[in-house]
Amino acid sequence: MNLKDYDETELFDDEQVEEIYEEEYEEEYDDLPHKRGKKKKGYGGFIVVIILLIIAVLAALGAAVYLIFFTHFDQNNVNNDKPIYTQAQLDEELQAARLSADQRVSDAFDSGYEEGRRSTLTSLMENLISTGSSITSLRPFYPDKVIVVSNGTFNFVDIDTSLKLTDLAQENFVTDVDGVMSYVVDGETLSYKGIDVSSYQGVIDWNRVKADGVDFAIIRTTLRGYGTGRLVEDDNFAANIEGAMNAGIHVGVYVFSQAITEEEVIEEAQSAIDALAPYATGIPIVIDVERISGSQGRMDTLTPSERTDMIVKFAEVVSNAGYKPYVYYNTEMSIMYVDLPRLENIPKWYASYSSDFFYPYDIDILQYSATGRVDGITGDVDMDICFKPFW
Repeated sequence: MNLKDYDETELFDDEQVEEIYEEEYEEEYDDLPHKRGKKKKGYGGFIVVIILLIIAVLAALGAAVYLIFFTHFDQNNVNNDKPIYTQAQLDEELQAARLSADQRVSDAFDSGYEEGRRSTLTSLMENLISTGSSITSLRPFYPDKVIVVSNGTFNFVDIDTSLKLTDLAQENFVTDVDGVMSYVVDGETLSYKGIDVSSYQGVIDWNRVKADGVDFAIIRTTLRGYGTGRLVEDDNFAANIEGAMNAGIHVGVYVFSQAITEEEVIEEAQSAIDALAPYATGIPIVIDVERISGSQGRMDTLTPSERTDMIVKFAEVVSNAGYKPYVYYNTEMSIMYVDLPRLENIPKWYASYSSDFFYPYDIDILQYSATGRVDGITGDVDMDICFKPFW
């Protein structure tokens, strides 16, 4: 039965109307209170309106609280929450932060610079006092350079790491009370005691030299005048090489060169070969290319490339004759006046009299003193130490 099929006047009482209403809309109102009792009509819409008003009021209050809360934190930033900034405020804050950071960096730099300056000056002063050498004092501050004084000027030259570098360590050099140097690693001596001589040493008692522990001697054969250019034999060459060999000392020889042409350097090499012919083959023949102290030598007019040409040609002639070519130089000569890469395959006899050994490149023999003393020799003699025996 449908409620709309009845005229209101045909309904006999309220109970019948209610019965029809419930049948028609039973499913729609299953969850309404009238299932638990009689339906109360007329209040549903009012309640909905009240609820909506409450929600609107709460939303308004929430918005107000939000604005008050974040405006407060925008001004005070108490808890470092995410504040709301205008673009102008943001630009101002960024600029202030940038200036503050720049100032902190500047302050740190100034502080570090001042501390570094004091530390560097203190170290330099202590090094100068302890070593008495300006170059030795400067070396710790330039570990990637060779420092050399040439013609009164300090030169800072990059170490060429493409060349064979030395494996010698300063801490392994040991000097005894007599000034004799050895190279000792883990208690084992890995070096040989040597001298180099010329007519300046006069007559030598080679047996006493041998008894004093000398393992090898490098003896001058010939020399070219640094002014005249004349090539002459050392007056004591024959006596020295015969005496050293008879005493059981290993020998090598050297030529004091002042060659400025290919013809002259070939002549120098051949003079040493000829001088050695009666005595030995297969031993070192060294070309000495040192500069003349306090004087102008003939070779000083050569460029580094031209001087290197002389050394290479000398080595070629010596090697072809069955001998071992060596080159003798000091730091200044090797760094400033020759082209080291072209000499890479020639063994090196290096001169340095500093107690603080520093030379970055590979060497075979070190001449460490010009004022050594050896039994059997009157006066000073050059002292050498050999790391790679040539015999």
